[in-house]
Amino acid sequence: MDKKDIFYISPITDFGFKKCFRDEIVMKGFLVALFESVGIELKIENITYLNNESDGDKQDRHRIIYDIKCKLDSGDEFIVEMQNERQSFIDSRMMYYMARGISQQGIVQSHKGKRKKEEEKRGWDYSINKVIGVFLLNFTIPGEEKYKVSRHCIVNMKSKEVSNDLLEFWKIQLPHYRKGKFKEKNCKTSLDYWLFNLANMDKMKTTMPFTEKSAGLFRLNELAQYHSLSSTEQERYLKEYDDYIVYNDVMNLKVREGEARGEARGEARGEARGEARGEQKAKYQIAYKLKMKGNSVDLIAEVTGLSPEEIEKL
Repeated sequence: MDKKDIFYISPITDFGFKKCFRDEIVMKGFLVALFESVGIELKIENITYLNNESDGDKQDRHRIIYDIKCKLDSGDEFIVEMQNERQSFIDSRMMYYMARGISQQGIVQSHKGKRKKEEEKRGWDYSINKVIGVFLLNFTIPGEEKYKVSRHCIVNMKSKEVSNDLLEFWKIQLPHYRKGKFKEKNCKTSLDYWLFNLANMDKMKTTMPFTEKSAGLFRLNELAQYHSLSSTEQERYLKEYDDYIVYNDVMNLKVREGEARGEARGEARGEARGEARGEQKAKYQIAYKLKMKGNSVDLIAEVTGLSPEEIEKL
């Protein structure tokens, strides 16, 4: 990526996401706009960022999933998470992470920040704060494509009323807000302004629109400008963005290979061979990118399926 082509950093990287959303003004503005979209006035005086240490569910979690946990002065806790890869059983996974957010409220800390022994935790009265998950998805969910933003709550089956006592989560499918599908002129609400900018800011070459609409968007515009970062921050962002591009290429290759295998079963051999040659070329291109970034031959072979001999020749 050429530095000259970058105006804003992207929240699809761990650095970009946390640079933006670890700012209280940005987080407050985004959450207020989110709940305003369903007619709820979310009053936020203060935001406290919580300890974010947790075990990732994938070895390369930093390229796929990253999150921020925070608490409002109301006591409600939020998990705001970015996901770059489609997940199996996505709703169950979201519920799991929110439930873990509840269970972690029972971990009592000593004055030195260490977990107390089990017998010291017996004084906890099991009062818990509500946990709300906000999941920004860098993909669309099969069967849910028509829902750009959806809110999911626990419902009392007898009264059919929404219970907001414990858990709720939001799914936001960012591809719906990209310029190919969604134009600046289509933005009608505060949430539209936010999601249009978050989905497109890494491709913008001039000041993002709607910054005058809220203090949060104005602050986002300030924080996310690439050339306002320190040289160390710029290098970290470029590495993460390049890693994401390569990782995305690998994921797309796997999808194409699966589609090609399915198509090849019903196609003539000549067409199948043409598909195979195209896939082999894509493998070489990805292997070359990985090699130029200093990855080991063994890792490249595992990712692309090429032999070590083929990789050495690149």
